[in-house]
Amino acid sequence: LGPDSKAFELAQYFVRLFRSVDAISGGDDEASRSWMVAHNTVLQGRPVDLIQTIEGLTRTVAYVDARRALV
Repeated sequence: LGPDSKAFELAQYFVRLFRSVDAISGGDDEASRSWMVAHNTVLQGRPVDLIQTIEGLTRTVAYVDARRALV
């Protein structure tokens, strides 16, 4: 991926999401998986479904970043 491409930018969001969820869950893969497939009332959907669109990915990352800041 070229560093100036949209694909690269989206990949960075995926990495950011992974790192944030991993930090919040304390590295517990099962907890991370569970969070990804559970309905989230704030996001109004399952993160695993939401991150399939750019809007959903950016909203999910913003939500997780805000939650991570509380830690």
